[in-house]
Amino acid sequence: MVAVMRYQLSGYVRSVRALHPVLALALLLAIMFSSPVGGTPAEVRQGTVNAIADAAALVFPICAWAARGLLDNEPDVQRYVSAVTAGRRRALIAGLLSAYVFSVVLALIAPIYQLAMAAGSGLGVQAMLVCAALSPLSALGATAVGALTSRAVIPSTGTSILVLLGVCALNLIFGMTGLRFLAVPMIDWMRSAGHGPADLTHAFLELTARTLAWTAIAITLYVRLRRTRP
Repeated sequence: MVAVMRYQLSGYVRSVRALHPVLALALLLAIMFSSPVGGTPAEVRQGTVNAIADAAALVFPICAWAARGLLDNEPDVQRYVSAVTAGRRRALIAGLLSAYVFSVVLALIAPIYQLAMAAGSGLGVQAMLVCAALSPLSALGATAVGALTSRAVIPSTGTSILVLLGVCALNLIFGMTGLRFLAVPMIDWMRSAGHGPADLTHAFLELTARTLAWTAIAITLYVRLRRTRP
């Protein structure tokens, strides 16, 4: 399992595909850093919590793109060979884990500066942990989206990109309507962050449960679709 993951990650990092999400993340960071948070310690705490929640939502499509790119990096023939050599189930799990590892690294880079500012402003340890956990949650849901739009499921590159963007857009749209239970709760964690660190901390368990449930359903669908595909 570890050897397969190492092979997939090293191959992706060395490829041009990995540059696309990295450049998108760099652009996101440039935009975020262009609006520094200032004011009293309380205002800094609130501003950084808002920025961290926003970053976790904004990095979602970037992580989905990265996950899709990693899973698509192997040529079809090589993917068949890996499935035969390592075992179909092991190769599938290794691909998902590799995609999540790369995505979560990207997601964790985004809020580093804001987390440092939040710590310096006196934000409590519990609130800090909750804020830091939003990025891995975002990457988890994004990995599922990337997997569902990978070439093994949707052979057409153009169609898979449109589906990926469509799912990301629907997540935001559903999150703002009564259908928010159908989406990764990014809008809800941004809304909770806007009400203050205490509100975000209070809502964290519910937000985590909804994200995990959404991801579990999406990954189950991916696994079922892969049963009929190499």
